[in-house]
Amino acid sequence: MKNSVVLITGGGTGIGATTAHLFAGEGASVCLVGRRREPLDEAVKAVRKLGGQALAITGDVGVTEDCERIVDRVLSRFGKIDVLVNNAGVATLASTEDTTDELWENTIQTNLTGAFRLIRAALPEMVSRRSGCIVNVSSVLAQSGMKGALAYGASKAGLEQLTRVLAIEYADRGIRANAVAPAWVDTPMTKSIQVHKQFYDYLKKRHPMGRFGTTREVAQAILYLASNESAWITGTILAVDGGWAAT
Repeated sequence: MKNSVVLITGGGTGIGATTAHLFAGEGASVCLVGRRREPLDEAVKAVRKLGGQALAITGDVGVTEDCERIVDRVLSRFGKIDVLVNNAGVATLASTEDTTDELWENTIQTNLTGAFRLIRAALPEMVSRRSGCIVNVSSVLAQSGMKGALAYGASKAGLEQLTRVLAIEYADRGIRANAVAPAWVDTPMTKSIQVHKQFYDYLKKRHPMGRFGTTREVAQAILYLASNESAWITGTILAVDGGWAAT
């Protein structure tokens, strides 16, 4: 990844921050996007300690103008975007009857529409160079149903289909699109679950490997799909799930 420029949404914590560390360790310059400045700055400091270049950009991928501004900022600083990692996401569990319009729209807006808008903004530069790689962060809940995951599962299922269509449309223009589909991972987003011991124990046992994944395990899969080692892979959804999808 030496001399590559990587744009990562949801880059301040969790999978996004760990992905930034891995890419920086491989010689890439990383641009981290998030709504909160403080975690972004911390993630940038960690990357710079590794000797890498990093840029923090605050913004909401659910807002079209923010997506365009984010891409413009990266291009003005680095001149290109080699890899776009759509990792920003929200997850709120609620039954169908308790899924309000606000919850539904916020989930779809961030997890699906935001990825689409950022891809749309980044594509012209990639097309002009006939080179680029998009990695979307989906979930096993895109294909596996779970009570309470109506909005979240729908948003991730949409993201996977978006990935496939992108791969087909842009394969002849040198652009690849893939996704990773993690099961439950130890991140700030899932910390609140761990206080509910019965539910937490159930989820751990639901994974054949008997545990949550780590952010590094998911980040390594993202790195692989973004690298030249996967040059003939596009339109695929890679499960990183401790065996969840096999059950």
